[in-house]
Amino acid sequence: MLTQEEYQQWIADVRENHFPLSEIIVADMNNWRHRSILARALFRVRKYAPAIELFKSIIDVEVNTEEKDCFTLSEVEDKVWCLTELAMCLWKVTRKRKEALSYCREALLFIDRYPNQFNFMDKCEVWSEIQDFIFFTSKKKIRKGKK
Repeated sequence: MLTQEEYQQWIADVRENHFPLSEIIVADMNNWRHRSILARALFRVRKYAPAIELFKSIIDVEVNTEEKDCFTLSEVEDKVWCLTELAMCLWKVTRKRKEALSYCREALLFIDRYPNQFNFMDKCEVWSEIQDFIFFTSKKKIRKGKK
């Protein structure tokens, strides 16, 4: 896990070199939702190693599946987003397909078990993106690309 100092340095790096991050959404390293936002920001700017570390810190977080607020990103939705982007990060950095797919499977389980529609993401689109990722990383696809 990143130290508090490293966490703050990554916030500063994103702010100074890429795009603004509001203090209110990333300041608390102990808040998994803040870590998820910073992880996604780091993923977008291709800082994969710290993004992976932050994404992995969220894996064991228990999410509230009973949320009723339809105006914010639900905890389930946030975790699904993190799991899918963790898979993509791992693939880009390590090419460890099996590990990446384990996070995709976990995301799909959340989608299947969560009875409500997501507030900001479309479940079918997320499912489709995961299927595309599975195909893209398959040996068959990789062999086709080499011809």
